Amino acid sequence: KLVIKFKNFYFQSRSYIGLLGVFLLIILVIIYSFIYGSYYSVSYNSLSVLWFLAVASISSYSLLCAGWGSYNNYSFLSSVRCAFGSVSFEACFMCVVIFCSLCYCSYNLIDF
Repeated sequence: KLVIKFKNFYFQSRSYIGLLGVFLLIILVIIYSFIYGSYYSVSYNSLSVLWFLAVASISSYSLLCAGWGSYNNYSFLSSVRCAFGSVSFEACFMCVVIFCSLCYCSYNLIDF
């Protein structure tokens, strides 16, 4: 027989991690829309900059999950590369944002 029909549980379990990464990215987009929606609405959140920094730091985990669940070494290596790039960008970005928020004496996006 040339074709054997069976399902490998290891293959199925690892593909769920890729889906978890994609769903995490979708949830991050929804949270970003809530943060920017509160910027243009009447609601007042005094820590909106810190919420933005916390949500931005989760994006590298979703990239790693999506790359690891794809079963390709090249996509996994590119997701690791992309995650390292986003972490290095976030480190510089967080320093600039925290410095600006200390200069304005507020962690609110409206004050910027």
